[in-house]
Amino acid sequence: MKKKVWKINKIVLPQHSDHAGVMWHGTYFNWLEEGRINALAKAGINYFELTNYGFELPLVNASIKYIQPIYLGDEILIESIFSISKSPRINIHSKLINETKKVTTVADINIVLVDKNNFSIIRKRPDFISKAFLKLN
Repeated sequence: MKKKVWKINKIVLPQHSDHAGVMWHGTYFNWLEEGRINALAKAGINYFELTNYGFELPLVNASIKYIQPIYLGDEILIESIFSISKSPRINIHSKLINETKKVTTVADINIVLVDKNNFSIIRKRPDFISKAFLKLN
């Protein structure tokens, strides 16, 4: 079965880059998080409502491979694929692609659903979350 690809477009603004005009490494994490939250919303989970229900989706592992620099003014497409199973771990594989269709960065992010009151991992997801996660896959 072919996985759904979630997409978001970004442009490197001055606040995203260092003095040399190269995108600052911390921006990658911000953009990847924005992509995740955007995909969740499109699948029917508003992240802010999720927190009101007492849940969080914290990052537990991250791997970013920088293939080539991204520069001030570059337009970037972020493509993300979610791999969600019965395991508590949710894997997101993302590619940052520049205007010439070259992959500049590859990232693998792992998140888990937790009870935000005690940060215990939720192993049996509530139905509304499971249904949305099916749309993400």
